[in-house]
Amino acid sequence: MPELFVEKVDVRKLAHAYVALALAQDEAKRYVSEHSAHAALLPLLTSLDITAELLEEILQNALPEKDSPCSPSIVSSDMLM
Repeated sequence: MPELFVEKVDVRKLAHAYVALALAQDEAKRYVSEHSAHAALLPLLTSLDITAELLEEILQNALPEKDSPCSPSIVSSDMLM
């Protein structure tokens, strides 16, 4: 049971990291668009895009699918012989 709790915490942390990255990405894009002299930052934006895509993929794999039934839980009577 503690493993399940840890997994939920990890997924929650991944989700928070994804949101923080998305906010940083939006702020960086806004800054670059307002300050055309900082066009050298475009590779940074590309890196943020790639990182966001990878984090989104990891997060999607970590979250349970909506349509899949929950895995059956093991009850103590199942362990008795």
